[in-house]
Amino acid sequence: MRGMSIAVSGTEFTDTDGVDGLIEMARSAQCDAVEFWYPKNALRDGVNAALRKLDRAGLRIACVSTPSQLYGAGGAEAVSLLHEAITLAARTGSNRVNTYFGHAPLVDDQRAIAAYAEALAPVLDHAAAEDVVVVLENEFDAFGWDPLGSDISRRPTALAALFARVDSPWFGLNFDAANFLCADVSPTREALPLLLPWVRYAHVKDVRRTSLESPADGWIRYTDHDRAYDTAPLGAGELDWPAIVTSLAAAGYDGYLTLEPHCVPSILLAETARAANHLRDVIKLAAPSHHDPEDSSHRG
Repeated sequence: MRGMSIAVSGTEFTDTDGVDGLIEMARSAQCDAVEFWYPKNALRDGVNAALRKLDRAGLRIACVSTPSQLYGAGGAEAVSLLHEAITLAARTGSNRVNTYFGHAPLVDDQRAIAAYAEALAPVLDHAAAEDVVVVLENEFDAFGWDPLGSDISRRPTALAALFARVDSPWFGLNFDAANFLCADVSPTREALPLLLPWVRYAHVKDVRRTSLESPADGWIRYTDHDRAYDTAPLGAGELDWPAIVTSLAAAGYDGYLTLEPHCVPSILLAETARAANHLRDVIKLAAPSHHDPEDSSHRG
């Protein structure tokens, strides 16, 4: 890869959508890579048929993303899912598998870090054998599952401690700047300075603080411990994407920036196209040496 490239995420679709909408989303962004959500994006047509559709559309897989969480309840099932995803990533030529941390009914970062590192060890053995990097996405309490805030990925200091403890080239961060903002963390001042050495993948969306009483107007509303946030058109929210891209480029990041607008389906394609063009402009201005000429050639 010769610079930062744009991809789009299959998280925007339901279990019954298959990959047809994802292909259209990639076309709207004029990019040639997708984040394949497993098993969700394969449930309608099956893995083989879904992959054939993506291949015929000329799309590669930037990352295989899973709803797995190794900490707390369901850890054994999550390990199995991650093993399947690693095998799928290797099969498709992708070298990234995304996962999440999890939560528990107590806040104990040291205990959580130790438990997660132990559960992750056999997964990383498999990842190393397949030349696949497992990336952990930082989260906030988007679904009300973690009212105590036990998920360490919302705290940059604890997250850095986890990466330092695991200390593996096969384990890194899926940096989601908007998720940090929703966790009441400044992505540029508090997160990136600590976590840049471990960034191996990145999600791109925008959010802004709002009140629970105001209408969402086609965008998705999330709450985190009584704070409300709406997703927003890229560049119209609170995130300083030029500063973020500049920091990533300065640290040598040359991977995918994957768009996940999190808006209602009726505006998804238009907003994806607008976000992709905005992000290309940000890359050109903030990190010109990391602009991928192959990616820009898709704009037409």
